Amino acid sequence: ANTKIMEFQTISMQQALGSRAEWVFLNGRRAWKEPPVGIIKALAAGEPIWGWYGVENDDDTDRPYFEKLSDASVTFTYSELDASVDYVMDTISKKGPFDVLLGFSQGCIMTHLAAGILRERGMPVPWKLSVHFCGMRVRDNRYAKMFETPLAVPSVQVYGRQDEFYEYGRASQPCMYEDALILEHDEGHKFPSKEPQKTEIYDRVVQEILKHCAAT
Repeated sequence: ANTKIMEFQTISMQQALGSRAEWVFLNGRRAWKEPPVGIIKALAAGEPIWGWYGVENDDDTDRPYFEKLSDASVTFTYSELDASVDYVMDTISKKGPFDVLLGFSQGCIMTHLAAGILRERGMPVPWKLSVHFCGMRVRDNRYAKMFETPLAVPSVQVYGRQDEFYEYGRASQPCMYEDALILEHDEGHKFPSKEPQKTEIYDRVVQEILKHCAAT
């Protein structure tokens, strides 16, 4: 995605929060190899498409990707990740303070790693709530020790039941956090857009944001 796409995809959240929130959008650091098509191309408005990191695995079979994710014998390796995490943490340091980190898909991995690295360094997590849409756990086992103890930062996790990664994400991500609120909708790997679940979910996310950020 890129910032223009994310601005569009989060419009319902922005409307639900209204003037109570100021948003800062970040592009990933890794150019997306596949060219955008359809609505994504239109929303990109001529800007490049970005990801946060590359992913490789040692399973050369043609079985579904989500099956490989769920198979502990398959090794996954992230590339170009450190620079992306550094960029996120540098932005938090220079442009913060921020009350909430919101991630979608790969962006959720970035929020996990930022919180995990800060804890490893003995530093407090400077935001009050993480919000994860269509997320999953960090699959590269080089970072496994970082998450042997669940993260203390509160987390709201939103899953789409028609997402091909639903079962894996739903099983793997909540255990990364001490305090995870789980919300679900009947759509896929996307921000919810169909009523009545769209309004129900965004209203609950806003409720959690206001609860955790009441002092600011």
